[in-house]
Amino acid sequence: MNLKNTVTHGWDWWAYQFRVVHRRGIEGIDFWDDRLVSFILRVLDLKPGERLLDLACGSGVHARRLARRGIEVVGLDIAPSLVRYCTEQAAAEGLDNVTFVEGDMRALPFHETFDALVVLSTSFGFFDDETNQRVLEGIARALKPDGRLLLQLSDPHTFVERQKARCYWQERPEGIYWTEAWFDPVTCVSHGVFRFTDNEGVTHLWDDHERVRLYTLPELRLMFDRAGLEISDVYGDILLPPVPYGPDWHQEMIVVGRRVQEDDR
Repeated sequence: MNLKNTVTHGWDWWAYQFRVVHRRGIEGIDFWDDRLVSFILRVLDLKPGERLLDLACGSGVHARRLARRGIEVVGLDIAPSLVRYCTEQAAAEGLDNVTFVEGDMRALPFHETFDALVVLSTSFGFFDDETNQRVLEGIARALKPDGRLLLQLSDPHTFVERQKARCYWQERPEGIYWTEAWFDPVTCVSHGVFRFTDNEGVTHLWDDHERVRLYTLPELRLMFDRAGLEISDVYGDILLPPVPYGPDWHQEMIVVGRRVQEDDR
C-alpha cells in the first residue's frame, strides 16, 4: 500500500462514515428502520410521554422515529460527529422531545431517569467481560424501578454461520469499503478491520479495529442477574408478531427485560 495515499483516523471519523454516509446507501434501510421501531414500541409497550434512552444511538434515526411517536427520547453516543449530526437532524425536523448528548456507556450519569432503554445494532459487547458487566449495571441504574430495556444482539451461532468470507469489499457511490473480519472461538469475540478508499484514490485507515464480545443467552442471564436486571422475553428477529428466540428461529437475539425492584430480589 502506498502510504502517501493513506490517512489514518480515530473512531469519530469512522463513526460518521459508517453510521451516516455508508448507512444511507443501504437498500431498504428505511423499511428496516420502520419495522424495528414498530417492534420496539410493541415489545416494550411504550406509551407517549414515557422517557427512553437510546444508548449508542448512532445516526439517531431510531431515536427520531420514536420521538415522532410521542416518546421523550435522549440519544447518547461517544462520537461527537454523530451527536452534532443527530442534533442538526432533529432541529431540521422540528422535534423538541428528543435530545442528543455525548457520553460513554461505561460511565452513564443517569439515576432512575428512564422508563425504558434500548441498545440497538449490536452495540453491546465492545469491551472485556468485566467492563461489559459494568455497562449493564449502569443501564440498571439509569432505569426507573421496573423500567424496561431491549438489547438487539447478534446470535453467536448464526453470526459464525454467516461469516463465510474473511476478507471482502463493497463498492458504493462514495468509494470502496474493505473489510477483514474473523471470529475467535477461544474468546467469543468478533474482530473487524476496516479500510475505505474514496473516489480520489485516498485509502482511509482506522487507528484501531472493532472487537465485539458475542454472548450466549445463558451468559446474559447471569450478567443480567448480577446487574439487578431480569430477562422477560427473547426474540429471534424484529418480525411482528414477535417470534420467540429458539432452535427454529435465531436470526438475531433480541433480549427484553426489566430492572428488578429491590423487594423482588
